Amino acid sequence: MHAVLRFAADAKAADGLEQQIYARQIVGQLRLIHLCAGMLAKELTRLGIDQGHRDRLQDGITAFAQALPGAKDARDIREHLDEYARGEGQLQRRAMRESAIDRLAAAARFWGGGYDPLTEEFREGPFVVSIPVAVEAARLLQTAIYHAARAVDASRDPARRSNPPSEGNCS
Repeated sequence: MHAVLRFAADAKAADGLEQQIYARQIVGQLRLIHLCAGMLAKELTRLGIDQGHRDRLQDGITAFAQALPGAKDARDIREHLDEYARGEGQLQRRAMRESAIDRLAAAARFWGGGYDPLTEEFREGPFVVSIPVAVEAARLLQTAIYHAARAVDASRDPARRSNPPSEGNCS
């Protein structure tokens, strides 16, 4: 979460190429937060943590995905830049099959973009990530991760079982 906040602030304060670099980093950090939440969800199940905590974490994961529908695909394009530069990215191949377009048209559809400081949006191909929305979604997911992790701690530490974590009890 700190990295998301830092890159968002840096993107806002910088200009030119630095601004573009910072904004692109946010997309990768969003993916890491999402992966962390998914790993913790599996761990909650494995440890037998109560359904209420599991549901709250899953609700956070779902809300994050709904708030940032293009973030994963934008990150995938950035991560697999070599494939997308050649028109061989997964989304490009799917578009060629489903839309009967050629490689050049698919390459154009999933290429280009960048950070627009006026709208505070990062665009990668057809996918748009609002940076303010991303920061808030990451903050909410981080809170859900924190409470779920506290439930794991409480399950392992008998002293914490008498004072389990709740929305208002973060100590």
